Amino acid sequence: MSKPTAKDVTELYQAARQLLLNTARTPFLEKSLDRVRDALEPFEKSRLAALDVGRNDEQALYVIPNPSGYSCLGYDVCLQRHNALAAWMRSEKLQADVLPPEARGTIRGYKTYQTLLHRADNYCQRNKLRCPIELTPQLIGLEGKRVEVMDRHGERRRFIVGKSTGWLPIHLEIARRNSSGGPAGTCTPFQSVRIVA
Repeated sequence: MSKPTAKDVTELYQAARQLLLNTARTPFLEKSLDRVRDALEPFEKSRLAALDVGRNDEQALYVIPNPSGYSCLGYDVCLQRHNALAAWMRSEKLQADVLPPEARGTIRGYKTYQTLLHRADNYCQRNKLRCPIELTPQLIGLEGKRVEVMDRHGERRRFIVGKSTGWLPIHLEIARRNSSGGPAGTCTPFQSVRIVA
């Protein structure tokens, strides 16, 4: 038998992860796959490590490579999101530590945030939950309604409030009823929000 290629290992890893996600929806099978979960852990760690995240200290950004190029995450945004997610996990009776201010802008801080995201994702998938920390508080309960907002910069705009799918939803600004989606809500907190006909 020939040695498996990196592509073979990646495909096997992805198939095993999908099996775990599918099994998480079947409670009596989920516990029986702890050995598979344990076997995948080193691959998960190496997959995360393969993301050779860089830093741009001048702009206070993590620079994150992906197959399409790069994306960025601000140091302060990372710290705020990590601590909000940790607080939510503690409210769910799970152990999660806040990221101390001295971790701001460090690769260790970014990797700690990624690990917490992975834990929260698994928890939400297993328990069919959605974590509300990225929702705009002023728009909660207004999903499906047309609103007019004045954003933090004094700009007025109208949109239908939508909500993304997945375990960590965000509010969307949907232009019209026949639109198939929209951009994330921006320039929050809003100075004002009112429902319009």
